[in-house]
Amino acid sequence: MTTDPGRLDILADKLELTELVARLARAVDRKDRAGIVACYARRSFDDHGRFRGSGEEFAEFICNNPGFTTASPFVYHLMGQSVFDVAGDEAFGETYFGYWMQTGSDSLYQSLGRYLDYFERVDGTWLLVYRRVVMEWDGTLPATNAVPGGHLRGTRDASDPLYQRLRWPTDQPQA
Repeated sequence: MTTDPGRLDILADKLELTELVARLARAVDRKDRAGIVACYARRSFDDHGRFRGSGEEFAEFICNNPGFTTASPFVYHLMGQSVFDVAGDEAFGETYFGYWMQTGSDSLYQSLGRYLDYFERVDGTWLLVYRRVVMEWDGTLPATNAVPGGHLRGTRDASDPLYQRLRWPTDQPQA
């Protein structure tokens, strides 16, 4: 049995595109401006409905807009299935998502939708050129914060546990 190297290249491209979409969502959730910008091509356009502009402008909107996402103690993306059509150094993608953001002490904004993306490979790296957000449903839901149960809590900055890269609990001796 032989394996077609072209099929393996397409699979590798699809994995890279999947990770690019996930890295962008994580950067938005952590208010990581440099991480957001790194996902976009220099010439880019993002259409999020209430925001329309370049990838760099989108990073600014997410990280320095006191009236929207920066006011929320958390932003949370849950990425669903992705389908990518790859042709050489271009690709089109559709990715399903769920999104949550606290909008008040007793309310939660939720949206369900899809990202329709166009990517280009630039100097060997896949980058997002054009994103359209298609909303299937969104709204504000009543919410009650649970009593913390000793869990780690996420933050929207570099103090998030993600960035610690621990190999062992700091309060436990190694065996």
